[in-house]
Amino acid sequence: MTLTRALRTLLACLLALSGAAGAHSLTFSHVDVRLDVDATQLTVTLPSAALTHDRAALPTGTTTASLQAAPLSSPVTQALTRLVTARLHIRAGTQSLPLTVTAARAAGENVTVILTAPAARGTVTVQSNLFPDDTLHKTFLNLYRGQTLAGQYALDRTQTTATLDAPREATTAVVLTFIREGVRHIFIGPDHILFVLALVLLGGRPRTQVRIITAFTAAHSVTLVLATLNAVQLPSRLVESVIALSIVVVGLHDLRVLRRAAPEGTGATRDPRAALAFGFGLIHGFGFASVLREQTLPPQAVAWSLAAFNVGVELGQLCILLAAGAALHLLRRAARPPVTRTSLRVAATLITATGGVWLAQRALGF
Repeated sequence: MTLTRALRTLLACLLALSGAAGAHSLTFSHVDVRLDVDATQLTVTLPSAALTHDRAALPTGTTTASLQAAPLSSPVTQALTRLVTARLHIRAGTQSLPLTVTAARAAGENVTVILTAPAARGTVTVQSNLFPDDTLHKTFLNLYRGQTLAGQYALDRTQTTATLDAPREATTAVVLTFIREGVRHIFIGPDHILFVLALVLLGGRPRTQVRIITAFTAAHSVTLVLATLNAVQLPSRLVESVIALSIVVVGLHDLRVLRRAAPEGTGATRDPRAALAFGFGLIHGFGFASVLREQTLPPQAVAWSLAAFNVGVELGQLCILLAAGAALHLLRRAARPPVTRTSLRVAATLITATGGVWLAQRALGF
């Protein structure tokens, strides 16, 4: 009865992951705040995709095309002014600073709004909840004192406030922000989760597991850096499609091994999982880089941001590995080998099928 319940739970989790990936659409806003001696300058970049999905944000009938036209219409400009001034606030100490919109213009797939406020002294607090109904939306906030980066934050509807004490060491803020973002990106990316689960589903000796995970880590770390620095760029549709393909390929490998051998799959034949982890890990690195590319990192923060984000990715990945390892260990101890093998086949089948659905959605547009 316990095993049946566990299998039902696994099925429910995989179905939930499938639905989450199908609807998975990250959007990012950017807010740059420059604290100058005589004034405060704010530049707010809003994605057109998020604006058109927020019914309260713009006049009825506003389309993505109209947001990319120059100049923006007067009703759209007025709506953007209301949105930003209602959902973005800045305080110096306990005093709220009035915001004045000086310009709003199309910027490719985004809209940029320029604001000014009186000069801010002492502790500065920024509150931003630009798209409160979008659970995945993030706002990247950069705070500058003059030309120097003084703080960097990632805000969402659960964490809407950032406070900058005067003055503050920027490196600590950058590291903590991007470690959190790395962990978060793993847990909101069900495709990455399923790929890691497919890699470790067969188990094996500790040395084998370490080799697999090390190969995956080394590969995605390389392309994470290259993609973030724009040294190598691939179309996002291609990247997302190959990530889905990676789940299918490793899932099919798991099924092939489980049909002919013990669940560990570590017999006389060569175990290709480390090679698969490295090869497909190169593509997963481009997927991980999406957050950092959107951030448009200041030059002085690039190295720390990359390192911290990668640490966060590894911490999130480690949590998944520990949970999966514990579950597989309990399964093997609690069930007889034939039942264990059947359970692993069911899991591998679900993983492969889920990857196949994502591949069809991403590559063929189903």
